[in-house]
Amino acid sequence: MIKEKVDFLISMNDEEWGQYAFSRDPLKGKVSYELRKEMIEKANECGKKEAIKLKEKYKDVPIKKIIKRMNIDYIEKNSNVTETYIMFACYNSPNKITIFKKNKTMVEEFIKENDLSSKLEYIDVESVLLAHELFHHIEENNKDIYTKNEKVVLWKIGSYKYKSGLVCIGEIAAMAFAKELLSINYNPYVFDVLMLYPHDKNKATELYKEIEEFKGGL
Repeated sequence: MIKEKVDFLISMNDEEWGQYAFSRDPLKGKVSYELRKEMIEKANECGKKEAIKLKEKYKDVPIKKIIKRMNIDYIEKNSNVTETYIMFACYNSPNKITIFKKNKTMVEEFIKENDLSSKLEYIDVESVLLAHELFHHIEENNKDIYTKNEKVVLWKIGSYKYKSGLVCIGEIAAMAFAKELLSINYNPYVFDVLMLYPHDKNKATELYKEIEEFKGGL
């Protein structure tokens, strides 16, 4: 059953995953379907572009060494789980990436136990996490990057408009960045489900059913 789910998740394209990401953004109601599609495309282009620039600079250097050369501190902590949220990695400005080792290991073991490695192109889970957070470091240090400048109007009074950024734009771009940097053929959003499974199978199944609705770009 899990293999069939993974096959389905892998088959989803970047726009479909982008629509899923938007569905979880607090400001989703402020963005029309047409504008969401445009933003998703631009966010994916942004992430891919930044990854290509990094690959041209560092060639085939492993991601851990890239992070070291960029003077980013990499640390491991045992775990970070609350009743409502499971954290696998995080970026803290100005230059720290944290990986929560126990949670990462649980996912690795789940993939191995269910014989999913080949379907996932033998990707290293830690590399996916590091790549995602590395994009947020790049984003933090580039005031001109798309993800920091795309805004939506929340309200206006006369000619004054109050605008805000969207969390999902940076997340979509970070996934596109990881996909390009690690040269994988599916969107790393697949791990949203896989990382939840070892902790709570029921919640992972619910999330999978939610994601199914976005197949076809709906």
